[in-house]
Amino acid sequence: MKMLRRVAKNIAALFTAHFVVAFLLLALSVVIARTLGDVAFGKYSFVIALTAIFAIFSDIGYNTLMVREVARDPAQAGRYLKNILGIRLVLSLIIFTAIVIIVNATGYHADMKNLIYVFAIYTLILSISDVFKMVFRASERMQYESAITMISNIVRVVLGVSVLLRGYGLMGIALVFLLYSLLDLLLSFVVCKTRFVKPGVALDPGFWKGTVMVALPMGLVTILSLIYIRTDTIMLAIMGGVAVVGWYNAAYNLVLGFTPIPHLFMNAILPLMSRLHVSSKDSLVMGYEKALTYLLISGLPIAMGMSLLADEIILLLYGEGFANSVIALEILAWDVLLIFICLPLGFMLVAINRQNRMAVIVGGCALLNIVLNLILIPGFSYIGAAIATLITEIVLFLAYFYVISKYLYKLSLHKIVMRPLIATAVTALFIHLCSGLNLVVIIISAAVLYLVVLYLIGGFDEEDQRLLSVLISGKGR
Repeated sequence: MKMLRRVAKNIAALFTAHFVVAFLLLALSVVIARTLGDVAFGKYSFVIALTAIFAIFSDIGYNTLMVREVARDPAQAGRYLKNILGIRLVLSLIIFTAIVIIVNATGYHADMKNLIYVFAIYTLILSISDVFKMVFRASERMQYESAITMISNIVRVVLGVSVLLRGYGLMGIALVFLLYSLLDLLLSFVVCKTRFVKPGVALDPGFWKGTVMVALPMGLVTILSLIYIRTDTIMLAIMGGVAVVGWYNAAYNLVLGFTPIPHLFMNAILPLMSRLHVSSKDSLVMGYEKALTYLLISGLPIAMGMSLLADEIILLLYGEGFANSVIALEILAWDVLLIFICLPLGFMLVAINRQNRMAVIVGGCALLNIVLNLILIPGFSYIGAAIATLITEIVLFLAYFYVISKYLYKLSLHKIVMRPLIATAVTALFIHLCSGLNLVVIIISAAVLYLVVLYLIGGFDEEDQRLLSVLISGKGR
């Protein structure tokens, strides 16, 4: 099972790096919130959301398209890299110009404008760096991405904490983020040049004509997904003020901290799934079922635990000043589960070339999220925004599942839900009965209990155990 071992190696490499990075970034986020307070943290969250929405337009679907197509034909790596870099540079210049025009028209103070400009440059540089990383992913050699991610983010966090402790405030953090993006770009460029293909810039009209209509639906999915993830922050800032944004994002950042898990898992297997779509439908169906099962098993207990322990988690990490974030986390914690089960379906739609349907679904969900926020935020503030997020993700999952069932395979959800649900219920009872214990002790004990109960009730079948054996030992068929 050489192919399976390669997938396992890629997953392990990405998970190792991003688990470390997720922990470091959570620590940095907590230090920012504790050092600067809810108002400044709200400004920071608003600027991050605003610039991310603009910058996402630099990727109109070519990242995912490159992974899919180069995985199928590695000889195309150089052509895709050079043309996508050219497109990305042109779009970045256009986007930054648009940001400058819009920000100057809004009447922000000079400090806020400068903060937005620096974060915008940082985000656009990362979007260029991502092009090189797509070459690593398409070649299924993701250990390079992992190493770059770890090195650059360790530098970011160390410098960020140092800047905060020295009292340089938000602008100091912005400059640290800018330095981090430049380091990430430099490392990605060097690795790509020395290990893969020689980078260059090209603007081939034939390439654009032949690929834009394929890439654009995937780009719209990415753009619209980010809009409905970040639009609540923008709308809260407009309707509720920056302090409310700080409370909401203190909780939401904890939820988003878990999103790399399903992203990394699916990014690692997307090249394989793309090939199986043209070679073996049965294997593709098995991969779809296993991916959804494993991510459900992972996401359900995390969501339950975060919701039940929201009070202890918020007070431990952020302190009494963010007590208002507790109820937001109790609600948003369940978004972890929805993200974990939506992502494998979304990636599978890309693998089977149903990105057009996917774009329509995500567009509808983005519109739904905006409408729900307009209805719920005036009356319920950040709690309304949290409810709007959950409703949107539920609709997204149901729509994805319908399309997958129609064009690939209709999975019996009760087959994969019942055992994890029973194990989660037992773990929830344990957490309730042991609420007086130390938080770390509760989390570790609950995780062990969940896995034990799941194993005892048959949550891992013979096929799962055989796969695990192959991944660990590198032997077997």
